[in-house]
Amino acid sequence: MTMLFYHGTSEESWKAIQEEGILYGRRFITDGHGNIIKEVQRCTYLTPMIEEAMCYGQVILEVKYDPSRKGAKNNYIDGCWQVRIYEPIDITDVHRMNGAEVEAEYNKRKEDLCI
Repeated sequence: MTMLFYHGTSEESWKAIQEEGILYGRRFITDGHGNIIKEVQRCTYLTPMIEEAMCYGQVILEVKYDPSRKGAKNNYIDGCWQVRIYEPIDITDVHRMNGAEVEAEYNKRKEDLCI
């Protein structure tokens, strides 16, 4: 079943996502001085909680993803605050939310949680 998730990122990373045409995070091992030694397995972190995504960048992406799809590569557990995706997500399943959309979803979530 396709679900809505969120991903927080930076303007710079959003541009790279658009250029590549997929949401598929890059991770690197560095030498402690900022020099990249090598790239490690790519993955993307998603969360069903918009407030969590807001902790990771000013750009909030709404992502359609089916964690139960046959062949899906992820560590999804129902009710968990995050899921790690080990496969590219096509840009057509990614929507950059505007400020009003983020605020409305955040406020809805607050009401649902009685915060």
